Amino acid sequence: MAKPTFLCTKGERNAEKGNGIDELLERYVRLFASRFVWSGLPEGCPPDFIERQLFFCGGVSAKDVRGLGVCVMGAAPCALTVYATPARWLPAGIVGSMNTTSTSLSLWKESDTPVLWDGEPMCDRIMPYLEIQRKALNALGCNLIGLTNPVMIECVPGAELNGKIIKNNLGAGDVFIPIIDRSALNANVLDLHATDHTANLLGVIHDMDGEILDIMGIRSALEKASGISTAEASASEMQISQLMKLELRKREEWVERLNSALGTEITVRLGEGWQYDAPGNDADTEDENDEVDG
Repeated sequence: MAKPTFLCTKGERNAEKGNGIDELLERYVRLFASRFVWSGLPEGCPPDFIERQLFFCGGVSAKDVRGLGVCVMGAAPCALTVYATPARWLPAGIVGSMNTTSTSLSLWKESDTPVLWDGEPMCDRIMPYLEIQRKALNALGCNLIGLTNPVMIECVPGAELNGKIIKNNLGAGDVFIPIIDRSALNANVLDLHATDHTANLLGVIHDMDGEILDIMGIRSALEKASGISTAEASASEMQISQLMKLELRKREEWVERLNSALGTEITVRLGEGWQYDAPGNDADTEDENDEVDG
């Protein structure tokens, strides 16, 4: 008799847990999706769905599906223009769909509606840095284990130690101290020479986090404040500002074309708390000139 599909071996269960990338990736997906606020989406479409599809698929569009109405979905190009943008596209990144034949046929047909196209998905862009971050986290965990177990006992495995455990409540932190009968077994304590590398590993993790956020146009909260000149800070702000302007303009142009094609009323704007202009912009200069003239 064949094994039921819902029964998994220990190896299969461990394989399903993955290598830790998914847990790290979800944080950046949330940050990426928070950059822009979408309104007027079709009924049932989550407000961050468009940004999530861009993150994983690199393109997103919408079309009128028979039985479901206008649906937003990831887009994979099946024909390109001379500018390497999608001329026609097929659905991508769909997790579930209706099982009726009419709906599924309409859903999976190619379409020529406008596509919001990023080219390479953001997921693929940040993956090299995410891999280094994951390896640094794994190494950090191993280093912490080594620091918590800096010694080991050399003796005969399986021998009776004739020992006991005493407990000491130091500052409400229970400390357990093993006591071994000296006459029971000749045991030696070996120093593992554990070295503290946590500072270096945390530096790698923070650097990779800063690189990933910089690619997404987000200012890192862990950015070093000391040792950075005013010119360097202004250049960083200007870089983020220009990137956000470009991303917003691209989304606004796509929304205008899509609304014209499907008769929808989708809108997009910058998310709350996002700074649009860099310090020292023209508006600030004009205000200073007005004060001087006055």
